[in-house]
Amino acid sequence: MSADVLMQGLRTGLTPFLGLPLALDPQPATGVVLGVPCDAGVINRPGARLGPWALRSAAMGLGAHPMPRRLREGRPLLGPAAAHGWLDGGNIPTLPFSLAQALDTVQATVGAWAMTGCRTFLLGGDHALTLGALRALARQHGPLGLLHLDAHPDAAEGAAWGTDIHHGTWVRQALEEGLLDPERVVQAGLRAPRFDDGELAFLQAAGVRMWTPADLRDPRLAPRLEEDLASVGRGPAYLSLDLDALDPALVPAVAEPVPGGLSVDETLRLIQAARRWPDPWVGADLMELAPTLEGAEASARVAAHLALHLLA
Repeated sequence: MSADVLMQGLRTGLTPFLGLPLALDPQPATGVVLGVPCDAGVINRPGARLGPWALRSAAMGLGAHPMPRRLREGRPLLGPAAAHGWLDGGNIPTLPFSLAQALDTVQATVGAWAMTGCRTFLLGGDHALTLGALRALARQHGPLGLLHLDAHPDAAEGAAWGTDIHHGTWVRQALEEGLLDPERVVQAGLRAPRFDDGELAFLQAAGVRMWTPADLRDPRLAPRLEEDLASVGRGPAYLSLDLDALDPALVPAVAEPVPGGLSVDETLRLIQAARRWPDPWVGADLMELAPTLEGAEASARVAAHLALHLLA
C-alpha cells in the first residue's frame, strides 16, 4: 500500500479494497470492485451482508503485486500481473431484506459499469446475488461460460423453502433463463449432502461438468480437467467463488461450511486456469463470507489473498 493511499484511509476512514482508487460513478477502467451487502437469500447462517466491509479491512496493507508461486524457475523474478487499473466502486446499495430489489439493483449497477468496458468483481454478500450480475452481463455479451467453485451445486428448486430464489438456486435459474452456455459451465469442489439427487440430474442433463475434490485430486483425470476448464473461456466467461469451496478448517466463517474442501493452493490453481482463457473474464465474484461467525478474521484474510490473485 502506498503512502498516499494510507493517508487517504487515515483522513477519510475509508478502506478501499487493496488500496484501489475510489470511484463511485461508472467510468472506463480495467475493472471495478463492488460490494454487495445483502444476505436476504441465505437459508442457514446469516452474516454475509457484512462481508464487503470485512474483506476491505482484511485487504488493508496488502500490496497489489502477488508473490510469484515459484522463484526458482530460471526466469526473471516477475510475478503475475499486478492489480493495476482497477477501481473500488463502493457498495451496491442493496436493501438487506428484499432479495428481489437487491437483484434488480445489482443488475443495474453491474450493467452500468460493464457498459464502460469494465470488468466487475463482486464482494459478497450471499450467492443469490450472482444472478443479478449474470443477467446484466449476459444481456451485453450473450450466454456466458461459468467457472463455479463451491461446495454446493446451487441448482435446487426453491419451492421447498417457499421462494423461487435463494443462495442455493441461482445456477438453475441462470440456466433456465439462458444466461449461461451449459456446455461451458464447470463446477468444482462439490461435496455437500443433498436432500435428493434432483440437482445433479438437472445439471447432468444440461451438460454441466461437475467435479468433487476427490476428482480434482485424481491425476488420471488431469487431462479432462484441463479440457473442461479451457472450455469455460471459449467465449465471454464469469468466475464465481463461494468461500465454502475451501475447507472450513481454513475458512470457517461461511453460511454453509462443509468438511473436506479445497486447500488455498488448489483454489489458486483453479483460479489461475482463467489466465489461459483466450479473453479475460468479464465478471467474477467472491461470495458468502459471514464475518459475524467464528474464525472471521482468518477467513477474510484468506479471501483477500484469493481476490488479489483474481484481480491480478
